[in-house]
Parts: sequence; C-alpha cells; structure tokens
Amino acid sequence: MKEIDKKMTHTRRSFLSQSTCSAMGLAGIVNTLAHLRLMEASLANEVNIGNDYKALIVLFLFGGQNSDNLLAPRGSHPSRANYDASRGVLALADASLHPIDAGNLSAPDNSFGLNPACADLKTIFDAGELAFVANVGSLTNPITKAEYNAGTVPVPPQLFSHSDQQTQWQSSIPDKPFQTGWAGRIADLLNASYNPQSQVSMSVTLGGQSNILIGSPGSGAAQYAVTNSGAIALSGYGTNYSSALNPDGTYQNNTQGRRLEAFEKIMNFTHDHLMEDGYNNIVSRARQNEEFVGGALAEAAASGVDFDGIFANADSDIGDQLKMVAQLIAGRNCVGNARQIFFVTQGGYDTHQDQGNTTLGENGDLYDLLSDLNGAMKAFNDAMHALDTADADFSYNDTVLATHSDFNRTFTPNGEDPATSGSDHAWGGHMMVMGGAVNGGNVYGYYPDHEVNGPQDVSESNGRGRWIPTTSVDQYASVLGRWMDVSSNDIPLIFPNLSRFADPFSPSYDPLDQLGNANTDFIDFGA
Repeated sequence: MKEIDKKMTHTRRSFLSQSTCSAMGLAGIVNTLAHLRLMEASLANEVNIGNDYKALIVLFLFGGQNSDNLLAPRGSHPSRANYDASRGVLALADASLHPIDAGNLSAPDNSFGLNPACADLKTIFDAGELAFVANVGSLTNPITKAEYNAGTVPVPPQLFSHSDQQTQWQSSIPDKPFQTGWAGRIADLLNASYNPQSQVSMSVTLGGQSNILIGSPGSGAAQYAVTNSGAIALSGYGTNYSSALNPDGTYQNNTQGRRLEAFEKIMNFTHDHLMEDGYNNIVSRARQNEEFVGGALAEAAASGVDFDGIFANADSDIGDQLKMVAQLIAGRNCVGNARQIFFVTQGGYDTHQDQGNTTLGENGDLYDLLSDLNGAMKAFNDAMHALDTADADFSYNDTVLATHSDFNRTFTPNGEDPATSGSDHAWGGHMMVMGGAVNGGNVYGYYPDHEVNGPQDVSESNGRGRWIPTTSVDQYASVLGRWMDVSSNDIPLIFPNLSRFADPFSPSYDPLDQLGNANTDFIDFGA
C-alpha cells in the first residue's frame, strides 16, 4: 500500500474548502450507447445548460396495483354495466367515487371516478396537472385475443409473475435477458452532455437498488441510493458526524474524531490490488456524495419552501421519499445535474385478500394504500408549485412523475366475502402521470370495456378479467424519454422494441385503432 501524491490527497476539510455547496452546511445497445456517450462528452463544454432543468420521478407501485378500483367507470359510461355485473364484492358504488370528466381523447365516454381515498388526486386532475394512461402493460408485440389464443404472436415470459413483470417493466425489453433499465440507458446517453458539472449521480434511488436505473458500466451515472433522511452516512460518528467533527470541519479531539481522521487517511492511499483500490474509490466517492447531498438539503432549507409543513399530512414512507426528492430538486445546484431521474416506491399492492370495497371503506387495504399515495402525491405537487414561486430559476413544468406497477389485478374477485376477498394477478393496468408538462385532465388510450370473457380478456377459460394491454411499456416510457430530451434518432437505442408498435410520435397516430393503441399526447413538449 502506497501513499498517494499529496496534491491528490482529499480530506473532508479540503473538500469543504473546495465545494461551495458543501460549505453551505454540509450488449449491442450497451456498446452503441457507450460510443454515443463518448461523443456527447466531447461536446459537453459546448452545451449551455443555464436554467434548463428536468427531473423525472418514476414511482413504482410494487405488488400489482388494482387500478380498476383506482380509476373506475361511473354514470353513463358504457363500461359501468359490466363493472357492476362482474366486479362482485370489490365493486365501488357509483356514488362513492370522486367524479372526473376526461377530455375528448378518451372513449367511448368521459365519465370516470376515482377511488374514495383519492380526493386530492381528483383536484389535481381537475386542475389539468394529472392524467391517466389506460391499459398499459408489458408486451413484445401488439397482440389480439385471437393471436394470444392461437399462440401465433409471442408474449412476455412469465406474464403473471411479480419478479418477472417488475423486471420487464423496468427494462422495457421483455423478450431479452435483463441487462439494463430504460432509465439507466437514458442516463447513459444524456449524462455527459447535460450534466458536465455533476457532483452526484444523475440516477438517484430512494427505493433501494433498482433494475430501472442500471446502465452500462463506466457511464458515470451509476445509481446512487439515499434514504428518506438523506445520504447514507458512516455509522458510529453521531448524526451528521456531530460526535467526530467540529462545525468548521476539523476533527474533534476524541475517539470518534481520531478514528474518522484515520479512516479518511486510509482512503487516501492507493493499493496494489485493483479490487482494493476500486473499493477505496467507491467509499471515497460515497463520502463526497454525502457532502453534496448535505449541501443540497441546506440549499433546500434556504429556498423559502416549508417542506415540513407541506408534507405534514403525508406521514407515510412514500410521503417521506417524495419529500426527499422535492428537497433534492430544490437543492439541484449543489447536486449539479440539469437532468435527473429519481426512483421511488410504494409496496403492498399484492392484495389477494382484504382488498376492501365501498362498504368496508377505510378498512380495506387498497383504500389505505391509496390514501397514503394520494397524500404523498398531493404534497409533492404542492411542493413543486411552492418551489416555482420561491425559486426564479425553477418552473413547475420542470418535473414529471410517472407511475409503474407489476400488472393490474383480476377484475373478478377471488371470493364472496367482502371482509376477506381480494383479486389475483392480471395484465394491463392504468398509469398516472403528474406535473406541469402533463396534458392533464384526461384519460389517454383505450379504456377496457370490462367485459369478462370479452375481446380484451385473455382468461376466457375461467373468466377472471385479465385485460390485454393496448399500450406497451415502450410506448408509454418512450414519451417520458423524449420529454427528457432523448432525440428522436436515439429513442430506438433506449427502446429497441418500439418499432414493433404504432409510432406514438406520429402526427397521424390513431388513439383508437383496431388494436386500441394509446394516444400518447399526455406530455406537452412545449411546456
């Protein structure tokens, strides 16, 4: 082990003095992306980022959300009769729904209702800041029921498996072994050109290590995990190293201070063994990230936005995750990225039992989950509006939140007792997108007719109501990629299967063609 050149030695004290933000307070596709990334890097200094900031938040609802009881037909909607006939003990009474009227892109009728737990989502929808994309799912090719039954068109493997469908949603390439996630591929491509001053990875996860953020090795945008309270710090040194460091960043003259000083000196050594040296670099980088994340939180605290007050009624894990995302967005100058992708999660949607209905009200598991989700999304939306007001360099149009989930759940229940019944694994489900760039107040795509054993139900043998998706993950996520400024020429690199489906960017794209493909104008690219 050799001591590194003193000019390269990095201590916390020198880092603090060098960092303005820290001083404030604290295979083919892969290869092609790698080549493009090098080209983008060579042009990085020519890119004037200025106030051009965009953050995409992917919210994964793990377990398979029963989205037919999130967004339900009401009143005169033609699907309402089938809903009442087949939903069984899971049915939500028409009068219990929060009514929303979608625009003229939805069909065949615009009368919908949101779950009783989602009063705030109704308000956001009515304000034009939230939209639904109906019947989205993992697909390898467009497929009809006849083709599915005949086995003439391939479908994703292990369709109703949690782990497989979670991975396929995150990769968008269900017919190939997993290598990278679609958001990781976006980061691979955009990071060098949009984030030349990056201090923390473009890809940040608050939901643990994820597949969606995995990119190619050496991209410079490897996912970085933070907790609901900030960066993951070394243990044994007190909160924010208060037991080891003085306010000016010098080491305290105690056991913890001397131990931390020794540890950081060790991190400044190089090693003959490449794996040891690699480990050193990872730990050193993590310590640097702590400083920048701490600086970002200090910047957020100085923004004038009362994040604690805004999230006071979002007391849940998903609320805490979105609060941290909001703070990191407010502290984006310290993070140093003009393009950012965040991954947040809410679990518990595998509701095989105790799902609940109108009669059970707040006693149902789905109601409780949606209540937490409703409060968290409202608080995040409010925080972005508040930041727009407080920060002249930030616009509410700078963020988009988009939901994912393993799959929908069977339309018919798995029992007759409303106190214990739930639903099982299905296929196409309804996704939400929220933000200033969203053409909200609409339900995009082909909303299922809810006819069990009908033309959209693949489970004709037992009539459970598993809707064939009419919008692929590729079509849905590619619109998010274009909003992040992936060029039209590069979209096929991120979504190689997209060409198999109707082009969501075509001016002649029919939202109601015979396959029921979605109209993906849910993003306003001029916002």
